[in-house]
Amino acid sequence: MAAVSEAAHRRCAIGPEEDVGALRRTVARLVAGQTGPRPGVAELVATELGTNLVRHAHPGGYVLLRKAGDGIELISVDHGPGMPPGALAPTAAASAPPVGGRGLSAGLAVVRRHATEFDCYSTRHGTVVYARLGTAEPPASGRWRFGAVDVPLGGDGESGDAWAVAPGHRPAAMVVDGLGHGPAAAVAARAAVTAFAHCAVTDPAALVRRAHEAMRGTRGGVLGVCVIDPDRGELTYTAVGNITGRVFTAGRHGIHLLDRPGTLGTHLPPPTPHLQHGPWQPGSTLVLTSDGIRSGWNLDEHPRLLEHHPAVVAAVLHRDHGRPTDDATVLVVRDTSGTP
Repeated sequence: MAAVSEAAHRRCAIGPEEDVGALRRTVARLVAGQTGPRPGVAELVATELGTNLVRHAHPGGYVLLRKAGDGIELISVDHGPGMPPGALAPTAAASAPPVGGRGLSAGLAVVRRHATEFDCYSTRHGTVVYARLGTAEPPASGRWRFGAVDVPLGGDGESGDAWAVAPGHRPAAMVVDGLGHGPAAAVAARAAVTAFAHCAVTDPAALVRRAHEAMRGTRGGVLGVCVIDPDRGELTYTAVGNITGRVFTAGRHGIHLLDRPGTLGTHLPPPTPHLQHGPWQPGSTLVLTSDGIRSGWNLDEHPRLLEHHPAVVAAVLHRDHGRPTDDATVLVVRDTSGTP
């Protein structure tokens, strides 16, 4: 199966009521020409997500959006206070008392009804709602699911980060961070993604060498790449520069993947990759982050988060650990075998 890499997200802040109208107009422009969503549906979903943030989140929140396939992806994010128990139950929209004239459950019921993919995760630390409109994302070789959040510095424009996944029986995943940020960093990151996509990635060290050559003439960057071999129960990983990688088993035990100092595309010869081999169990989850995410993150305050859609996992980590001074990317790859 061909490698998958998606555009960066746009971050739309939601505070006062008028921000909902701005979000709706932004979504209308983004979805123009997309063939997946029915007319007006994307704007309706955006309005419901934005309105919920105004009325129920304190203080407001934001919506991440990007084109996805023939449709659009929207991720609503806030910092609390969390949803009441049973808010997403099938009868909640009819039974929950309205707040400010419209209940939280009613708005989410509208979003869920129109989304081809929907998920929600809520704790006292905040809520993340994921909705994909248009054709559902095709399953990656049956057992693999992946999702990412890539937000440029300032929430709009070109991101100097990028990610790519080559799904299949032995999937490969990469996060790359062009030096600095803005268009020049984006050129460097895209060069690495092109190198990833043009050849099957079976050897992380070989991909590092190809990416180094592809990034020459750009400002260069850093990357981490992982290949998973489920038959052998093993992953192979290497990183040049400050890309953070962790593997979580079904028991939530986190294995740290190691990087090594260096920069690709700026010197000859390329840095010598150091390959790390580790166990891979059915039901495990791989997380790769750029240095726009603080490296000390953990999942201790997020019970059962790894059971949710990978894009939801990525959005929670980005919300709680993203740096406001850089592009920030989280890529999550989940092995669904051995899970309910």
